[in-house]
Parts: sequence; structure tokens; C-alpha cells
Amino acid sequence: MTTQIALNLALWLLLLGLIAFSKWDYGVVALGVGLLLIIVGCLDPKTALAKFADSSAVMMPGTLLVATAFSKTKAVGKISSLLYKVGGGNFYRCMALFMVINFLLGFLMGAAMTRIAIVYPLILAVCEQNGKKPSKVMFPIGAMLLCDQTKIPIGGAAVTYVKWNNILTNSNYAYGDAFKMTDMFIAAAPICVIMLLYFIFIGMKIAPEEPDREISELSFRPRKDAKPLTSFQEISAYVIFLGMVILLINASKLGIDQWVITTGCAIGMYMTGVLSFADGKNAFPFSILFLYIGAIMMGAALVQTGTGAWIGNIVASMLGDHPSSFVMYMAFSVVCIVLTQFMNNGATAELLFPIAIAVCNSVGCSALGVILAISAASLTAWFTPTATIIMPMIIDGGGYSTKTLLKQGLPPAILKTVCSCLWIAFLFPAWG
Repeated sequence: MTTQIALNLALWLLLLGLIAFSKWDYGVVALGVGLLLIIVGCLDPKTALAKFADSSAVMMPGTLLVATAFSKTKAVGKISSLLYKVGGGNFYRCMALFMVINFLLGFLMGAAMTRIAIVYPLILAVCEQNGKKPSKVMFPIGAMLLCDQTKIPIGGAAVTYVKWNNILTNSNYAYGDAFKMTDMFIAAAPICVIMLLYFIFIGMKIAPEEPDREISELSFRPRKDAKPLTSFQEISAYVIFLGMVILLINASKLGIDQWVITTGCAIGMYMTGVLSFADGKNAFPFSILFLYIGAIMMGAALVQTGTGAWIGNIVASMLGDHPSSFVMYMAFSVVCIVLTQFMNNGATAELLFPIAIAVCNSVGCSALGVILAISAASLTAWFTPTATIIMPMIIDGGGYSTKTLLKQGLPPAILKTVCSCLWIAFLFPAWG
């Protein structure tokens, strides 16, 4: 262990402690730890500064501002009333329907950030209409958005197998097999359905009726002194909002960066008068934005200092010469779940892929299953506010404490990891 790895681990534990036990703002804590990483030499200043221009960090404010503007329209109340009616006036049936719709929407729009911004105003409206606190549904819906990415082979997901095969080639993979286009789908789809059923029948039941702390962030409710939208503004809001959704779905085909779309649509909401300066200032997620930037600084430091690779290599050395498929997949999944609470999902997986392939090369087994297991585990990112870009929104929107996150998050994490590793070990055994 190098001095930098030791310092990185110490700051990692400091971040955990401050998030769990201090009352300081999460954004301040994350940026503070980010600055400490620079001071002690775990992260170079240029890399840290570049994180302020991260595409997701730029995309987040625009997406939330558009969602804030959309919440001022009459459609939100009408849609929530329709869901309530279709659900037979039962809150849980209504939210179950909501989850199924989001699940289906995931086939077209995998990004959780985009989908949570679309549904956030509707969640609040449905909760208000049913006299429920958002704490009852915010975590189940948010975690479901991370679980339901079936990787159906259309759009960008249709070429994921090519990318993963390139990783195998670049890592001098020796076993000789390769991914097919449908492998990701058949490995993920049954687990996605299991998790949908879990959050519908169990997740919402164990979610707290009352928030642990004040729900102060992301208030999409119109201000009391706000004037009703004119007909022109109402129509403009619908056109811009739907336009944003359509463009985000087709962004990769159009060759447009998603942050350009969300920022442009937010400007459109201002220019048409749907969103006022006061509305935007109220809704702008400074704390959430700083928390995310601090989190990706931590992720960069884990890579730059070699801490992530060091942890992965320790696990690899413990597996022995002939580990069972299930044991190997579980070991890498657990490491991935821990790391992804502080790193970008994709970066965590790509950090562990070469380590896992090296292990498979050394023992002479297939690496396909372990790569699929790592990919699935990287989306179990719901234990800390630094886990993924939507978690700060979920935590603030639901008013959750660290204890509540663990209580809600451990059962589905265990269920998903065990089911995933068993299913993948059956379909893609390391020892064919």
C-alpha cells in the first residue's frame, strides 16, 4: 500500500463519516473532501477542475429546470389524477402502475437522470393527492430506475457487445470466446423483472411514512405568488418538455450531446416566460450539483492513486486457482458495489474489467460471466449520496438519513446480487 492509497482510503472514510454523522450540507462535505484530495496529492488540480465541466454535471441543472417549468402546467395535475383513477384510488396500485410505466420507458431511455427529471413532478403530485409523503416512494422509484436497465439490444445498447469484445482483445484475453449482441439482454432482463416486483410489493412497504429530515431540495411546486401560465406559455411548456424527451431518446442518433439539449430547453422555458428567474433560482440544485462534482473527484482519485485497482487485486489474490463461477462473480460484484458508491458506474466497471480478465487468464477460464456480473453490480448504486447522479435527488426528495438508506437498500442489493450471480453463473459459467 502506497502513502497515496492510504491517504485516499482515509479521506474516503472521512467522507463516509461526515455524510453519516454530521449535519453539514452534503455538497459542502463532498467539495471539501475533494479539496483535501488535491492538497494531499491524491488528485491533480487540472483533473479536479475538469470535473466541474463533466457532461452530467452540466446536464443536471438544465434537466431539473425544465422539470420545474413543466410542474407549473395543468398536465401534472391531470396526469396524477388519471393515475389515481386508473389505480382505483389506491396509492400503492397507483405507484405500482407508475413503476411499470417507468420500466417500459427504460426500454427507450435508459439514463436514470433523464427519467427521474421527467417523473419527479408527477411523483410529488401523486403523493400530495394521496396525502402521502415523498419518503414513501422516492427511494423505491429511484432504485428501480437503476435496476430496470434491461440492455435491450436497440440504440446504443445494440453495440455494447462490440465495446466489451474490444476490452477483451485489449486485455489480451486468452480463453477465446466472445460476447454476442443479445448476451447483455438475456443476462439482465429476468433480474430487472424480479427487482420491479420487489419494489412494487416490498420496497414501498418498507419505505418510511415520514422523512428523517426536512425535505428542502428540489421543490418543484409553483411559488405561492406565481401567476398562472398563459395559453401560449402552457403550450410552449408542453412543446419544449416533449421536445426534450424526444431529443434525449434520439441524442446518439442525432449526434447531439445530452447537456446541449437540456440546457437549450431550459433556456427555451425562460425565453417563453414559463420559468421566471425566481423559479429557477429556487429550483437550481447547487447542493446536489456540488455533491456530484465532489463524488466524481473522489472517483478520479480512486483511479489516479490506484486505490480502486489495489482493492480489486486484493480480491483477485483471494480467489485461488480454481474459484467457482458463483464465488468469483460474487466477489467482484461486492467490490464493485462498494466502489460504485463513490465512483461513476461506468468508470467503476471499466476499472474492474481488466483486473477480472487478468484473473480469468491466470486460471484459464471464461471472463464473459464476471464482466456481466460486474456490469450488473455497478448499478447497485444507492447507499450513499455520492453513489450516482440521481441519489442526491432521491435523498433530498425523500428526506432520508444514512440509516434509512441502509434499511431500504440492503434487502434489494442482496436480492439483486445473489440472483444476478446465480443467473449469470448458470448462463455463462467460468468453467464451461
